[in-house]
Amino acid sequence: MQKGNPMRPRALASAGATALGAVTAIVTLVLGTTAGYAEAVPSSAYGIAAEGPIPIEPTPYVESSGAREQSSALTLPDNPLLALEAAAVSAAAKSASVKLVDLSLAPGTGLPAQLAPLNTAFQSLLDNLKPACEAENPAKQVPEAIGDLLPSQVVDQLDPEQLCASITTAETPSLVSIGLIKVACDEESGSVEIANVAMLGQQIEIPPLEANTAILPENPLVSITANKQTNNEDGSFTVVGLEINLGDGQEVITAASATCGVPDKPEITDPPTAPPPTPVTTGLPVTG
Repeated sequence: MQKGNPMRPRALASAGATALGAVTAIVTLVLGTTAGYAEAVPSSAYGIAAEGPIPIEPTPYVESSGAREQSSALTLPDNPLLALEAAAVSAAAKSASVKLVDLSLAPGTGLPAQLAPLNTAFQSLLDNLKPACEAENPAKQVPEAIGDLLPSQVVDQLDPEQLCASITTAETPSLVSIGLIKVACDEESGSVEIANVAMLGQQIEIPPLEANTAILPENPLVSITANKQTNNEDGSFTVVGLEINLGDGQEVITAASATCGVPDKPEITDPPTAPPPTPVTTGLPVTG
């Protein structure tokens, strides 16, 4: 009788133990994988907010992480700078929207000292325009009266006759007025619609609203940026209809802001690293 290979049982036992260790490692990998949920970021929207000497809290304001919530306002907090006819805002888990109607910016005598240069420049503009409008040749005198107080892109669009009519008939002429602002976002995309933008009662041509479009470039009175879009660090996405900068940054007004949040979603946590399987050598009796 031929004797069996004395190494075979030992080899089989070792292989079996190695296989067992491998199975254990795989089970550890599978069981070690844990599923959780990423923290939700609510969607939100507001009509008007301002930072500077005349602070305005976001008005009206709404936020939601689930069902759609809505709010509206017919007036702004009492202030000497801004007026608004109506605002409506809404927010849901992954969307938000804002609609503003008849927003106007008219600096007045009640401005705080920090914004006095803005009021001085505005009043200087009005004081220069009134005699220019009464001159024999307003078409020539009006642009000269404006000087460098307004950007050339705006001056080129002004009709002296219509401008003079708005200056003389309005009790308090608006520096800037916007008839309609609509903003909406859905997850990571946004849209902005702006209509009837006027300066001193004169309609201003609105360029195509690409992201961060300058409607009014920087000047001594006011600069306006439209369709400002931001990807936030918390995963949310914000689109702003207009950002109005007054007095070289002394006052910054945000008009129509919609932020699309991040709902709860499964988040896979990296499993712990399993140690490599360790072969186990087992001594078995040899018979033959």
